[in-house]
Amino acid sequence: YQTQVNKNLVVTSAGDNTNFDELWCQSGRNYDVWVVYYGNNEEIYNKYRKKVDYIEKRQGSKFQNFHHLYQTRRQELDKYDRFFILDDDIIFETPDINQMFEISKEYNLDICGPTFKTDGSSKISHQITKQQSNNLLRYTNFIEVNVPLFSQEALHKFMKYYDPILIGWGIDYFYIWALGKDVKNKYALIDSISCINPHD
Repeated sequence: YQTQVNKNLVVTSAGDNTNFDELWCQSGRNYDVWVVYYGNNEEIYNKYRKKVDYIEKRQGSKFQNFHHLYQTRRQELDKYDRFFILDDDIIFETPDINQMFEISKEYNLDICGPTFKTDGSSKISHQITKQQSNNLLRYTNFIEVNVPLFSQEALHKFMKYYDPILIGWGIDYFYIWALGKDVKNKYALIDSISCINPHD
């Protein structure tokens, strides 16, 4: 029986071609990691299992699988205050993920996301998500679907509307709509923390 210490949770749907287990699961993290594994390689599943706090097997995309957890494992999820729902290929290390949770809490943000590196290593789908140097954060009305960090309250509001028929595209517009598109100072891109969204 482990006592609940971390109030932050990182959730992902992981396949076989990812090294999140080396990047996100370093020591000293202020968060737990919950993985839904959609591959079918027992060896890889066991490798992840040793590193993370929760793991289960299920086909589906990240938000579909999160919705499933929300329906079936609500009691465990309700222990957490903040939820970072990351794509499994995001290149991001534990100290930066820790910082994201700290900033989210300190600024009382409903949704926030890191920015993407501008050195060519990161795929940039939306100009607004590029890191701006010498800046802490920017209030915005857009956080890309691959890296949103939700407060518990924001997540509950969004899950009221989310339908698992939605896989990826458009979800980033949808959660802002669900929380109120005219809300000020509650959605932010964090310029002081950047990650890499790898090229396809």
